[in-house]
Amino acid sequence: MSSDTDLRRARVRRRLPYIAATVLLFVFLLLAYFVIDDGQSTSLTRSLREGMGDPRKQWGFEPFYLLMALPLGATIVVSFRMALGVQTFGLFTPMLLSLSYLQTGPILGPVISTGAILIGMMIAPVLRKLDVSRVAFLGVLIAIVVTVLGSISGWLGDRLFVTAFPVVVTALVVERWWVTWEAEGLRKALKATYATLGVALLIAWVIATDWLGVVVEAAPPLVPALSGVAMLLLGKYKGLRLLEAVRFAPVREARD
Repeated sequence: MSSDTDLRRARVRRRLPYIAATVLLFVFLLLAYFVIDDGQSTSLTRSLREGMGDPRKQWGFEPFYLLMALPLGATIVVSFRMALGVQTFGLFTPMLLSLSYLQTGPILGPVISTGAILIGMMIAPVLRKLDVSRVAFLGVLIAIVVTVLGSISGWLGDRLFVTAFPVVVTALVVERWWVTWEAEGLRKALKATYATLGVALLIAWVIATDWLGVVVEAAPPLVPALSGVAMLLLGKYKGLRLLEAVRFAPVREARD
């Protein structure tokens, strides 16, 4: 009986990344429709506009503020990797993604970045079959993504992106996703993609909070200094990560 239960649990765990991909795709399509519709046509988009505001609104953060808050984003990534055991596409990718969100807007940023990643995921296998170098791969990927987004922007009669930075960052995400897929399989590549996007959203939310703005304005060096100390302490930790402890809990119970 226990073996059947374990088998069912294993099947559920294998399917979780694909279920999550379906849910995220649905959420992305809903937000994309919200942006395209501009919250005017249907009662659903009007309700979303009332609750979330203008979908094309941009955050007006000063470059100095983003620079001072950037080490805090690195601390969040290190915390997820060292304490929780969540694997992202490196340290800088979630931080760069969060900066692209902060440059573009709270709703428009994730929509553009996720859309560019989805476009890149569909194009990457074709480019890899052409056996081009990594530099050419990234260059062609950026060109195709910008072409698609520019076509959509012209069709809507509006500019969907303000700078090229989000597109360049998402091209790097797609490249890391494809490398992980080839080396470790689609399941791990999807999990790393979810983790990277989720951590990037969390970093963007933390940087956008009012209390952090007050601290940076009052004492600019305080946030990067404390972030550096926190990362130093996290780097000293050599024990099991939280997810590893949960995974190996049945083994410890069996030994006891």
